[in-house]
Amino acid sequence: MSKSKDRGRNKQTLRFLRWVEQHQGFWYLICTPDDEHMNPQMMKTLIEHLAEESFYEIIFVLLTVHRNEKYMEGFYPSILLKMLVTEWDEECREDFIKKLMYHFE
Repeated sequence: MSKSKDRGRNKQTLRFLRWVEQHQGFWYLICTPDDEHMNPQMMKTLIEHLAEESFYEIIFVLLTVHRNEKYMEGFYPSILLKMLVTEWDEECREDFIKKLMYHFE
């Protein structure tokens, strides 16, 4: 990794760690499955805060950590279908089929 990329990554990591320090309660909820305070409204709030900060990777962590919650039932098939409907064109379709085939190899 070049020094420039390394500095940029370090800067991003420090920004994220400062966010965690300032939002320890949110960080706890993001990382703790089955917490009694997690519900659909809290999920929405956390996603909004993470998106405002451009912490998109952490949104995926949040969704994965809480994937077994009752309110997440059907989420992944639903979101996949919505994404396919939105993005479906010849180029996307071929790429999707290739990725499907690769997954089942």
